Amino acid sequence: MKSYPTYLQSFGLLLIFLLCTILSVIVVLPFFSFESGIGMTIIYTLSISLTIVIALFIRKDFTFPFKWFSPWIVVIGSLAILCAQLALEPLTNLIPLSDIVKKMIEETIQQPIAFFIMAVLAAPLFEELLFRGVILHGLLKNYQPWKAILFGAFLFALVHGNLSQGVGAFMGGILMGWIYWKTQSVLPGILIHLINNLASFVGVMLTPEAAIFKSTQEFIGNDLVYTTMVFSCAAMAVGAIWLLHKKYLASKGISLNSDTII
Repeated sequence: MKSYPTYLQSFGLLLIFLLCTILSVIVVLPFFSFESGIGMTIIYTLSISLTIVIALFIRKDFTFPFKWFSPWIVVIGSLAILCAQLALEPLTNLIPLSDIVKKMIEETIQQPIAFFIMAVLAAPLFEELLFRGVILHGLLKNYQPWKAILFGAFLFALVHGNLSQGVGAFMGGILMGWIYWKTQSVLPGILIHLINNLASFVGVMLTPEAAIFKSTQEFIGNDLVYTTMVFSCAAMAVGAIWLLHKKYLASKGISLNSDTII
């Protein structure tokens, strides 16, 4: 008997998330505007936490994998994901920012506290519990690790709902999925996710409003400096992943059935 979820059940779980979001909107809208930072935060937190609870009931297991790990995994993993995002910017610059993303950036500037709670605190916790602690946890029991990790990363990118964020989410999903498989713990992914979102939040808050939608290349204004930065970041990302693989994640991921759990 296959563990929960399979590929098909994973898509079903995203459908549950969509339905929970619709339900949350219906419940919250009478009290908060949908465009309100507080309203968005409540809707997001309510919908994803409800989805996680439903998933735990379906799989009949209310625990999450937890094992102690080297703090350097978080430090090096965060460096890898931040550098990789900068290295991929020439590709992501080809994808126009969606109106949804632009609206979120504008709302972040106007209501920083609400969006800090949602993006920096809530999202890393709940998304890692759902996508790594539930979805990838089951996929790793049913399929080869590389298939499970790639499919889990695809779903993670898909749920972001737009191509401009999807590229980075897919790359981040692969890295955090790999780390989850190797460490058998949701904690490294939560912390790496938090650091990544915190860096994005701080970047938005520190950027002058007139330049908020400029790319890094436009912001730097020097093609040679920008190109050097891109290649340097690519080299640092590869080096960080190699170091993780050789020194901190060298042992093969083991069966999740023997986890210490919380």
